[in-house]
Amino acid sequence: MLKHSTKIRVRYGETDQMGIVNNAVYPSYFEVGRTEMFRELRLPYSQIEQEGTMLPLSELHVKYHHPAVYDEELTIETRIEEFPTSRIRFKYSIFNESGKLLVTGETVLAFLKAATRRPTRIPRYLAELIDPYFET
Repeated sequence: MLKHSTKIRVRYGETDQMGIVNNAVYPSYFEVGRTEMFRELRLPYSQIEQEGTMLPLSELHVKYHHPAVYDEELTIETRIEEFPTSRIRFKYSIFNESGKLLVTGETVLAFLKAATRRPTRIPRYLAELIDPYFET
């Protein structure tokens, strides 16, 4: 399993009049989690795209447990629990400063060849990079 944590502070523009994070913001937090995971692996999304692979979102699931509030520091935990094939599934847990679970979620992204926009399997360089995290 590949696991990564990153922190983000709730900005004022992400909240409603009561200072609570708008539900529509959490998918953006998920994106921060997965892009930072790849950046830590020294493989930013921009490089994946330069190599000719696109990763469009095909599924999004969010479960709200408790609200996040303005200026709170959140921890976004991002996991890949299954070795990807033609799709890559990310799971997320977002915690507040006191460790309270606020949101869980999941996204599925498909691998597409940029030139044809047709589905493809995980690129070899990416498979080789993450394979050590899935060896038993």
